[in-house]
Amino acid sequence: MIEYVTTYGWAILALVIIIGLLVSSGALSPTFLVSEECSLGSNLACKFALFNNNSDTKIALGLYNGFPYKVNITNVRVYDPSIGLEFSGFPKGTLVESGSSYTSNAGLGTELPANTVMQLYANITYEACTPEVAAPGSDCSDAQHTISGKITGKVIAGS
Repeated sequence: MIEYVTTYGWAILALVIIIGLLVSSGALSPTFLVSEECSLGSNLACKFALFNNNSDTKIALGLYNGFPYKVNITNVRVYDPSIGLEFSGFPKGTLVESGSSYTSNAGLGTELPANTVMQLYANITYEACTPEVAAPGSDCSDAQHTISGKITGKVIAGS
């Protein structure tokens, strides 16, 4: 019995020390393991960054137009319904050519603590700009289309 404890005791002690180091470094915390995600579908790919700047939490949202035609982005809404927060300040009426990207910023109006995990929802409203569907006297359709998706990420500490 004593041989068993001395033989395997060192291995158990080493395992306890390694687990203690992982816990104290934060590598096992739930926020460390968060997978960042921005999913609005394949035709409107997105990238984002959530960051604090001048006592305000902001989002930089990049959209890539994967449609085979130009689109007019008429409204961008990014919000968290669970706590009632919504980013404001996205420009309206932005034309994005097929195959090109568009980036805009919006603010929350309040500063969230750094490393806060946000699970946001996004609604992007656009008009198709192709001759087949264009309204008379316009380059774009007058029909509004909305793509909905999810954005998950951590707030980055800023200045």
